[in-house]
Amino acid sequence: MIVFTDLDGTLLDHETYRFDAALPALEALSARGVPLVLATSKTAAEIGPIRQALGRAVPAIVENGGGIDWADDATSASGDDYSDIRTALDAMPPRLREMFRGFGDMDADRIASLTGLTKEQAGRARQRRHSEPGIFSGTPTEREEFLACLQKHGLKAVQGGRFLTVGRDTSKAQRMHEVRDELERRLGRSLGPLVALGDAENDRDMLEAAEIGIVVANPAHAPLSVLAGEAEGRIRRTTLPGPAGWNEAMLGILAEYAPQAHGGISG
Repeated sequence: MIVFTDLDGTLLDHETYRFDAALPALEALSARGVPLVLATSKTAAEIGPIRQALGRAVPAIVENGGGIDWADDATSASGDDYSDIRTALDAMPPRLREMFRGFGDMDADRIASLTGLTKEQAGRARQRRHSEPGIFSGTPTEREEFLACLQKHGLKAVQGGRFLTVGRDTSKAQRMHEVRDELERRLGRSLGPLVALGDAENDRDMLEAAEIGIVVANPAHAPLSVLAGEAEGRIRRTTLPGPAGWNEAMLGILAEYAPQAHGGISG
């Protein structure tokens, strides 16, 4: 088994960013040697303190698939698309550009007020290489026009729990299979089933591409519409929100697919 998880609103509480309620399942994963991979819109700079809090050097898909941070490989999150993204945004008609306020248009204090992060954490969130989260204030029709302008520059935008994030045509799902292949090579064993957990639209592709997908409840935003594979039972939903739902779902999956602890590497 291998587990890919979104952070905000999924493993981390939407408001407090804590994961205490998920500790029983996290410990059970570690005891069974099940690799855990973070899959997030957060930056590589934000992942370090989260790894420290988790107490394990887990790999991370960062900035919605923009890069991979292997924890032990400084070259893993290659490339830097951020300046190109900002240039494309500034080339938009002024009317549309003014409707999108990205992190590059905000200081750390403003980001902190929107997210509940500390100023230090907000500063790490601004250290972007592959994407630009922000708030779009226009109408649905204007949003479609905004997305069309992005597409002309080879960019797209996906909605997360809080922000609309602009980036290249990459996704958590694409990186997920790349990470599994590399971990299978490193560990010398097959890793299945592939489990993914998420709560927002930017997790949809990852959830649908997984062998077992878990939509974690998040009352802070509207629930995801029905996903491909949900009717067949391959994708399930939690009733409990955030880390409590994550914990309940993962303990259930472990009881079904990996009831015994085998030890080994947990990521």
